[in-house]
Amino acid sequence: MTGRLTGSNAVRSLLGAAVLVGMAACSTDGTALPVRAAAAQPHAGPGADTPGAAVEAWVTNILTERYKEACLASAPVSAPGKDPETECADPSRISAAKSLREAWAKPGVKLPPESKVEVTGVPADGDKVAVPDTAIKLDGRTLHSLELIGATGNTDGFSLKITAQKHDGKWYIGDMDINF
Repeated sequence: MTGRLTGSNAVRSLLGAAVLVGMAACSTDGTALPVRAAAAQPHAGPGADTPGAAVEAWVTNILTERYKEACLASAPVSAPGKDPETECADPSRISAAKSLREAWAKPGVKLPPESKVEVTGVPADGDKVAVPDTAIKLDGRTLHSLELIGATGNTDGFSLKITAQKHDGKWYIGDMDINF
């Protein structure tokens, strides 16, 4: 962890989402380590045609409080040997997803279906694509700017990246990296 962030429920919510699911990870030198997304992915179904569409669907599911659907739709890229229904029914995963929603759903910001989640500038290069929170917009604002509402102190190093992963020709949400 680098820098100092205080006074932000959004940042605490994002960090809480990571901690609640036992997925927070930082190295001793302050760099981000991969974090397994707990409640992840596009609307339950066959996956998405592009990494941007996968992220749009997943964020929309979180914002519309379809937490279990978001989690279940990541099953194709989840760790083998895990039962998706059991994993996604875990209360800590639902709580983590609610924390993400709290970090993004701000007063005065229109949520889906009134507003559309949009991902821009994300090329489908390879089988994994990291989508930064600065490339994801809700009601014309980046998720990054929404996450930092109310934060004080040094916020320069804070970032969130959601990784879309290709499986059998379709895109799903895989990992999440939080750097602070």
